[in-house]
Amino acid sequence: MSFITDRATPPSPSSTWLLDLLLLWLGMAILLIAVIVWFDNPQGGLTGNGIFKSLEMKPWIADPGTAPLAPSNYLYYPVYGLLCRGLDALGVHAGDPRLQMPILNALSASFCICVVYAMVRRLTGDRVIAVIASLFHIASSFVLFLAVTNEDIMPSYTVLFASMALAALWFAQPTPLRIVLVSVLFSIGWLFEWRLMFPTLPAMLAALWLCLPDLRKRIAGVLLFLAGMLATATVAALAGRGHKGAVGPIDLIWTGKAVDSAWAGFTWNKFFGTFDGSVAYLLGTAVTNYPAPFGWDMWRVIGLAMIGAIVAISAPMLWRRRDDSRARAVAAIFGGTFVAGLVFNLYSQPQDPQMQINVMGWLTVGWMLAVTAAYGRWRARGLWATGGVTLVLLAYNLWSLAPLRGLDAAWQRSIRHIGEEAEPARTVFVINDLDWFLVYAALAWGEAESGVKKLGPAPQAEPAFKWIGVGSSLLRHPGWSAVEHVSALEGEIDRALELGYRVIISQQWELDEAHLAATIAILSNRSYSGALWHMLHDRYEAATAFDDPLAGHYYSLRHKP
Repeated sequence: MSFITDRATPPSPSSTWLLDLLLLWLGMAILLIAVIVWFDNPQGGLTGNGIFKSLEMKPWIADPGTAPLAPSNYLYYPVYGLLCRGLDALGVHAGDPRLQMPILNALSASFCICVVYAMVRRLTGDRVIAVIASLFHIASSFVLFLAVTNEDIMPSYTVLFASMALAALWFAQPTPLRIVLVSVLFSIGWLFEWRLMFPTLPAMLAALWLCLPDLRKRIAGVLLFLAGMLATATVAALAGRGHKGAVGPIDLIWTGKAVDSAWAGFTWNKFFGTFDGSVAYLLGTAVTNYPAPFGWDMWRVIGLAMIGAIVAISAPMLWRRRDDSRARAVAAIFGGTFVAGLVFNLYSQPQDPQMQINVMGWLTVGWMLAVTAAYGRWRARGLWATGGVTLVLLAYNLWSLAPLRGLDAAWQRSIRHIGEEAEPARTVFVINDLDWFLVYAALAWGEAESGVKKLGPAPQAEPAFKWIGVGSSLLRHPGWSAVEHVSALEGEIDRALELGYRVIISQQWELDEAHLAATIAILSNRSYSGALWHMLHDRYEAATAFDDPLAGHYYSLRHKP
């Protein structure tokens, strides 16, 4: 073993291992479900994906035989739909997948913690170090956050992490069977969420290349791994036949999700977002303030210092063991995923917890090495110290959720209030496409596309929710010029006014040009914001319509005389 300590015990009977894992899973599940009940905010307050995913989940709960498949989430909806039906049968939030999904995520995260425990215990032979590393993993901010909300990444992440753990253990001495089993498990993970393939696939192939002894076996190992991926995708494609949205194995391997979209592209703003998101993975973001790239608060500084310390301890330990195939496998799998993930995140959405969770998994391995080093230097005191730091991290990240507690219910109250102030049948809202108002209005009034092309004269009952997105054309047509985007938005607003609707704009109206640019910066087109701001303020005037305690000020738009 590469990282074995003198505390290592002889291999335990399988019954002891099973009991450890069962108790760990049960304890983690109880803890996370208790946090869910206390948090009372299945959306989490950072993204509204869970609401839209829950709406798309309902066909798989009501009638799975006719439900549509999504190529980029091919297994997610069928599997979670089945599990939601199981919770329905148990009477747990029956009929409401939006509230069931956090529970399923908590159970999934508990399995992931068991995987961490098993991997670390096999690497170190030490039960205590395995427990500390497992607690560190769930204590990390983004892992904890995604385990208690209804985001869709946790089941795919759990399966993917299990494949990484197996690869770290098995690729030190890879056999054809081990390569195929890891490949199949890895493929099941990205069949839940396609984009998880990219940071880890290069790492898997690099580990095989570094650990196999000669060129012929390296090429054969890489080809066998890729063949396992193709075979798994083929089985999934065959199983999905007959469903709307079903595709073949090649289309599953390359779905092209978000590749040609407004989220794609490299910008300096994303560089800072990647740096910040990587640090925020460790320390909670709910109580921190990030006003500018270099405007970090003390929590980001502390987080960066902790990550730096873990690197300073763990990297030399791995380097000293570079001739050991297991150390090479661990470094290639977790370090390779981090390096590839940095590039991938720079191209996509670096601030999103879902984009960082698998990329930053190396921190748990780094912490395992740091705990091992602390024991080697200070014996039991080192274990007590690192265990204490882990518990403090968990306590802090739980505390960091407190400002978001109950926000879900608060937004639902706000939507009811806004609906009373602005009758949906007679109102078109102009809002940011990333606004929480959009998420909860879709939940309360029904999901609807942005735009007014399908609307008749006011009033119109269906769709109840009518809205124009400030960045909708940018999301739909990332290749358009600023002039085209501005003209499209102006045309939508003018058409809504012509049809007799009351056009209500959110706090977007209050922003100056710089702050408006910041709200759409992640869409990689800051040049759009200046032209947009000038169009809105040159062509229209606004009068206060009403205020909402949570959502803020709303204004009625009309043409300037």
